[in-house]
Amino acid sequence: MLPERRSEFDRIARIIAGLPRGEGVVVGPGDDAAVLRLREGRDLVATTDTLVEGRHFRRDTLSPEEAGARLAASNLSDLAAMAAEPRWALVALVIPPAWRADEAERLERAFASVLSTEGAAVVGGNLSSGDGRLVANVTLLGEVDRGAMWTRAGARVGDAIAVTGHPGSAAAFLALALWGNPPSREHVPRELVARYISPPSRVAFAQALAGTGSVRAAVDVSDGLTADLARLCSASGVGARLEEAALPADEPLRAAARRLSAAAGQERGLLPAGEAGLLTHLQTGPGDDYELLLAVDPVSWDRAAQVARERNVPFTRIGMIVAGDRLELVSRSGEVRPIRPHGWDHFAP
Repeated sequence: MLPERRSEFDRIARIIAGLPRGEGVVVGPGDDAAVLRLREGRDLVATTDTLVEGRHFRRDTLSPEEAGARLAASNLSDLAAMAAEPRWALVALVIPPAWRADEAERLERAFASVLSTEGAAVVGGNLSSGDGRLVANVTLLGEVDRGAMWTRAGARVGDAIAVTGHPGSAAAFLALALWGNPPSREHVPRELVARYISPPSRVAFAQALAGTGSVRAAVDVSDGLTADLARLCSASGVGARLEEAALPADEPLRAAARRLSAAAGQERGLLPAGEAGLLTHLQTGPGDDYELLLAVDPVSWDRAAQVARERNVPFTRIGMIVAGDRLELVSRSGEVRPIRPHGWDHFAP
């Protein structure tokens, strides 16, 4: 039997068939361009991100649906960090021969499904063939009340530093999943698997938190906690002091640190020695957790924490903004040492 062949336009028709039509869409998928209508008194917020097979995900650790969900999560996280409401997305796929037509469709449908839970819709895009690896590029558009967006600038000395979720979970998942040969999820705590393949959206929480007026600056944790903190501090012209003992770690993350420590990664020069040091490395190093890192007015802390409790969002105070440009970590023993921000860098040697 000959392999199934579908033309570009057949594929496009199958992908867009049944996609939900979002609010404010005057002209949607299938025309030369989308026509969109903003609500009155709102600012447009735009972000773009690219998912490259082999760089952002591996087919031996993620299914097409899971890759699509993480593609949505990465873009939704950017809008959450601006306290914006997602509205519309444009998706461009470069599909290599190794990907069947139905696999690409599953990726995009999973992406669209995650977006729809946040009230956003796919309104157009592009489809191309290519060699090598799959590449997916997304432009996500959203809205925020005029002038009400969060930015990385605005943090003040004395502000509390807070983070949602449990940063380090994504790094722990990858470290455990890629440890074996071949890679496998078998030894990854199931809670970390769920957290990785379907990162929780912080969009609704961010919009609720914005209503308290407590947030002065924000950034999403998409490259690593200290790397993204350094970007917020640079934009705000401030420094930061983190408390190692305050960094949030639930039992699944601690279990991952124990398993990695037992695997003797430190002897191979890959990870810090000791379970505690390894845990801190996971929490502060490279990782795409898609959580929010916030500078919060300490006077309004209780209101912010109440919103988190009401929405069942893990929300932890991990340090404070300080004067100058230094980044410091107070260790569990009370020692103060400088932080060398380290996170994901596409062009690192």
